[in-house]
Amino acid sequence: MNAIIAVEELIKTNEKRIKALKAQLALHDAGEEKMSALAYASTENAIEESQYALDKNKLIHSELLQKDLQEVEKEARIKQAVARKNYFKYQKTRINRNDSLDSTQKLEAMLIIDELPSDLNFEDEDIFNIAAACIKLDLRVHEELENELDEIRKDFDALISEIKKENITELDMLRTYIPIIVLHLRVLVDNIIEDTEKENTCFRGLPRYQDWWINELWLNHQAYFGLYKWKDIVTFLCMTNEQKEAWEVIFTNWISVKKFINKKGALAHEFMLAFDRLMEKYTGLQEELDLDHIESMDKIVQNITKKEDFHSFKYEHNTSTEYLEFKQNKIENNL
Repeated sequence: MNAIIAVEELIKTNEKRIKALKAQLALHDAGEEKMSALAYASTENAIEESQYALDKNKLIHSELLQKDLQEVEKEARIKQAVARKNYFKYQKTRINRNDSLDSTQKLEAMLIIDELPSDLNFEDEDIFNIAAACIKLDLRVHEELENELDEIRKDFDALISEIKKENITELDMLRTYIPIIVLHLRVLVDNIIEDTEKENTCFRGLPRYQDWWINELWLNHQAYFGLYKWKDIVTFLCMTNEQKEAWEVIFTNWISVKKFINKKGALAHEFMLAFDRLMEKYTGLQEELDLDHIESMDKIVQNITKKEDFHSFKYEHNTSTEYLEFKQNKIENNL
């Protein structure tokens, strides 16, 4: 901004003038260059005027810098918005050019993008994870699953039809996503039942979860630990590695949606209830409603956390991740 440069020059001029005037007074006080009383008073007055001008110009400079910073931030936000818009605009093209994916994965990812509402976008990695679950669960192979998905969608639309539109405006984008999650879990449960029957064992259904785990997630370490233990129980019910991997994806999507709805507060309770009822009907997944059971589980979680050694790691791990090494290399090479 030209005004900033001009004011900075005025500040330099004021500072030089003050310095020069003070030097004159110093020489007079030292007896080296005597000034008349009138000249001395005039010099002091000039210093005051220059100091006033300096303070004023510094204030102007500060305001201009703040204004310039706001303009820069505004421009950055615009650039970021444009970049994000282009990111999703060319998402299918980018996926198609991704050499790390085979043709089946690319096709599945593009089909998922086409199924999403126009106002709902997911990062590439999220699309890949959903696509991987679809492929592993053969969701595109069986025609009857398409019919079942349509049935789940109709049920969900019926469940939320009585909710006031203004209460779920921001949640409307989930109307497509939720039935897909329900279908994924339904297929997984069916697969587990089939495998247990082959092994002559009994599948008693999914364990009940507790709402406070989700409500206090990232706020209470015991909420996280309770949810982790519950997730671990379901993982143990899976009979194959494919089922375990599918459960990882389904759990991540389920908890993300639950947490997103939960953030909307009381206005979203009816919507959450519809989601829960849909899950219970098609997958058998239920929330624990008995307060005695909830309190009992709460004590169990507390006791487990007391016994856990949080100074040790359950699994071996590498603290130097691939991304950390990549980032360090970039910084070292000034890239």
